[in-house]
Parts: sequence; C-alpha cells; structure tokens
Amino acid sequence: MNQPADAVPQIRAFVCDRACVILHSADPQQAACTGKRLSECLPAQTAEALNRLWLDMLQTGSGFQLQDRFSASPGEPSAFWVMHVTPLQLVDQDDQFLVLLHAGPGTTRFGPDEVVRCRAVLNTAVDAIITIDDQGIIASANPATMRMFGYAESELTGRNISMLMPNPYRSEHDSYIARYLQTGRARIIGVGRQIKAVRRNGEEFLVHLAISEFQVSGRTCFTGIIRDLSDLDKVQQQLLQSERLAAIGQMVTGLAHESRNALQRAQACLDMLALDLEQQPEQLDLARRARIALQDLHRLYEEVRGYAAPIHLEFRDCDLSSIWRKEWENLSGLRRGRTIRLLEHSEPTALRCEVDIHRMEQVFRNILENSLHACGDEGSVTVRTEGAELEGRPAVLVRFTDDGPGLRTEVVQRLFEPFFTTKQKGTGLGMAIVQRILLAHGGTVAASNGSAGGAEIALLLPRFQGSRNSG
Repeated sequence: MNQPADAVPQIRAFVCDRACVILHSADPQQAACTGKRLSECLPAQTAEALNRLWLDMLQTGSGFQLQDRFSASPGEPSAFWVMHVTPLQLVDQDDQFLVLLHAGPGTTRFGPDEVVRCRAVLNTAVDAIITIDDQGIIASANPATMRMFGYAESELTGRNISMLMPNPYRSEHDSYIARYLQTGRARIIGVGRQIKAVRRNGEEFLVHLAISEFQVSGRTCFTGIIRDLSDLDKVQQQLLQSERLAAIGQMVTGLAHESRNALQRAQACLDMLALDLEQQPEQLDLARRARIALQDLHRLYEEVRGYAAPIHLEFRDCDLSSIWRKEWENLSGLRRGRTIRLLEHSEPTALRCEVDIHRMEQVFRNILENSLHACGDEGSVTVRTEGAELEGRPAVLVRFTDDGPGLRTEVVQRLFEPFFTTKQKGTGLGMAIVQRILLAHGGTVAASNGSAGGAEIALLLPRFQGSRNSG
C-alpha cells in the first residue's frame, strides 16, 4: 500500500503487548501490522532507540516519546513522525501499551474516519488522556478523564489544565509551559512522573503523568496521559502501616514476655505484704493501689500487643442486635447506680450481616463503653440500623448516639489515632482497634456529633463477605 507522503494520516494509534508486538490498530487498512513488532516499521537506528526506550518503560512504568523519519506501517514511504508510548489500562486487560503517532510537517490529510478510529481506541482507556495547546487550554479529553476528575466534558474543554492541579502546581503551570517553549528545557515531557491532582470535589490524589509534544499547523500542543495511583498509594500506606504494626507487636510481645515474671513476682510480694498489713489500713491501701498499678501495666502490654497483632476473621451470618445487647449487659457494672437506657430503632432487614462475631463484640464494647462514659447519671444510648450501599454492594449502617456533651472538632479529627484519648485512664487504643476491625471487614467507621448534640459513631458494613473469609 504505497501512498505519497502527504497522504499519510496525521494521527495513528496502536495497542501493543509487552514484547512490542502490535495487538490492534485503529486503521483497518493497517491490519497487516497486527502480529508484527512495531520496530519492523522503523529504520535500524530508530528501531534500536525504540527497543532501548521500551525496555526502560517496562522497568520504570513511565512512558516515552520518540521522533524520527520512518514508515508508520509496512509499505508506506518515509515521513516525519512523533511517537508517544505509554502503559495503558484497558477494560479487563493488562500489560498493554498505547502508541500514538502524530504526523510531522508536510502531512496534511486527516480524514474523518481516522478521528473515529482513534477515538474508539481512546474511549476504551481507563487512563485519562488530555490534549492542551501551548497556552494550557484543554482541547480534548477522553471519557476516562471525566470519570477520574468528576467533570463533564463541557466543563473541561476550553478551560486551563491547571484546574485539575492543586497548589502550588496550579499557579506555576502556565509559567512552566512558557519557560519550556522559550528554553526547550523540560522536567516532565517525555519522562513522566508522579504528582498530585485534584478532583472536582476538592479531593487530592496521586497520579502518574506522562506528556508528549506535537505540532499542529506550526503550533505546539501537548498530550497528557494520567493514571490514577490512589489505590496504589492506599495499598502502599497499608503495607507501611502493617510493617509498623508488626514491629510494634514484636517489640511489645518480647517486652511483655520478659516483664511477665517480674510482674508476677511483684504481685506475689504485694499479696504477702497485704497479709501483714491487715491491721494497718493506710499501708494496706497503698499495697492495694500498687497492685492495681501492676494490673494496669499488664493490661497496657496486652492491649498494645492485641492492637498490633494481625487480624484473622471468621465470618458468620448473625443478628447484629444480639451482639450489642450482649455487650450492653457485660457493661452493667458501668451503669450501676445510674439510670441509662439502651434505645433501639432498627429496620428488620438491616440487622443481619456476615461478620466475625468475636471482633464485632470488641467493636460494640468499645463504642458502648465510650458512650456510657459520656452520659451523666441519667441518659440514653441509641442504636439505629438501616439498609445502605458500600461501593455498589448491599450494606448495613449502624449508628450509636449518646446524649452526652458531644465531641470537639479536634477529637472528631483524632478519635481513631492510636494512643489518643480524652480519658484520664486508658491506652487510647479502643477506637483505633474499632477502625482496624471495620477496615478488615471491608467497612468504614466515622465520628461526628448527632442532631441532638451528643457523639455519634457510624459503622458501615457490607452485608455479605463472599470470598473474604479468612483464618
């Protein structure tokens, strides 16, 4: 298929596998390319550069650009092209790479069919693909961009790309483009890097950005391909947290083991001393206080060790109300001499849930204990359940509300931090443990103030765990 150079389309798109073999072309006339290595279309020197950059991309995950004179497909005459390559996420497929070829000067034909075919490839991408001009104005964006950032296409087109960036990048972006056009010195173009982006709702998230440059009618334009790394960032943070917890658990376990004998000896000595002090009430009270202090120290070791230990779950279908009623009865000692009622308002269909019963006992006990501490001599703790959704799955929303003074803003923000507490006694691990257990169940927990002013703890639990059962 020989064509004059000016008949070469201005843009072509390919999808390749890890071995740089073409899996799909946007142009049916290039069907002969499918199954061949992309480098077969290139001169030897250019093919060598492509292979070197391709191997680097496989190792780093960063896209690249390459420009030279070569044939865009077998049988075509040589022309000047700019090639941009980036890792591509397609629906239900992995390890594929998008290759965009932008025709250089002298290639004027750009048929409507080419637009349709290239758009079909871009529309399947999970990554956001955005084109801007030399002023930073968005010329086009694929559907993944709208899904990732939460804007409609009409809200993006014609606006400055800096709207998708948090400060200080937002205020610096236009000067960066101007500096690059004047000096030719680029920090990101053709390299790729991880940066922060911002969604329409103001949420900042981590992305990988790869940018390529091309010319249209003598004017410089840029294509940016953006991959959402927020899930990866969360996984990395969870792994880091797990490593920290493992280190804490190992340290505390060793400390508790070495200290246990000493604590037992001290306890035995205090018991013997108490026998000799039966007729001396003041000294006997001091011995009693020392014994309580030793018990508190032992409990501290156990709570820290329990918080840092891995969470293993056994899921069973159960009635959540049976769990919190049991824990309410177990906390009867905290209600002695006080008039505090437990009020329940539940949708009958929102009580059954697949949970680890032992772990949910811990959750409800910690929450109810905090609620009882917040109440006065008279009051109530209210439990409400209702049906909900969590990431598109059926869920149960459980809200515990007390009629105490409520939570200060600082407490709401820090309530689930390990070792943060507003009590005179306690390790400050109770609500941190609650959060760990909820996350292990695939749920969430949040603190706020209820409409009547008291503290409210809201748990959102998936109703069904499926394959999440662990031992």
